[in-house]
Amino acid sequence: MKTSGKSLRIDLGRPVAVAVFGYFMVINILAVQKLLRAFFPFDAMKCVVMAHYLLVAAFYVLTVALYLMRDRASATIRSFPAKLVAVTAACLPYLIPVLGGSAGAAHFPRPAILAISSVIVVSGMAFTLVALGTLGKSWSIIPQVRKLVVRGPYRLVRHPVYAGEITALLGLVLARVTIPKILVFLLLVGCQVYRSIQEEKLLTAAFPEYADYAAKTARFVPGLF
Repeated sequence: MKTSGKSLRIDLGRPVAVAVFGYFMVINILAVQKLLRAFFPFDAMKCVVMAHYLLVAAFYVLTVALYLMRDRASATIRSFPAKLVAVTAACLPYLIPVLGGSAGAAHFPRPAILAISSVIVVSGMAFTLVALGTLGKSWSIIPQVRKLVVRGPYRLVRHPVYAGEITALLGLVLARVTIPKILVFLLLVGCQVYRSIQEEKLLTAAFPEYADYAAKTARFVPGLF
């Protein structure tokens, strides 16, 4: 009996993504456990930091779960540059912690700045988590087509997962601004814009109604862009 090429297609992205995101999931869960041991006596700043790590851990848990359960893609971008940019965008946020700037009290962020940056990070991560949960089993790193999602945060912007990630990274940059951090942030924004354009090409080809949705919905920032 002849077997079609489609049925033999192996989803190589699934085990790779599960392994990578699973690693970061474990790292962040351990970080939450460490914070819990030093949580009392607690204050507002500790609560914000804890919320940050809990949201990040939840992001990785949800990402791993969705990759394990996700449906087969009906279309995948063929462009190697588009795939490379998507993977690069997924990896860039991990550079920020190692670009913290010089050590020392003079370079440690003031409490007010740290509080503002933490709130921005938590807000961005919370929005990302809601968007990811709404996208569900259609989530992937490289541009692919599974189903069209236009509910929840997708009613506000066309790419809420990317918008939330950019917001969270902005908060990390503001905590202690350095030239390398700014460059990484700008590179991420550029990658996400390019990545979103490639996704929209696939979605427009697969769903005729997407063009009308895109015309009425901003890409990242409602009313601006």
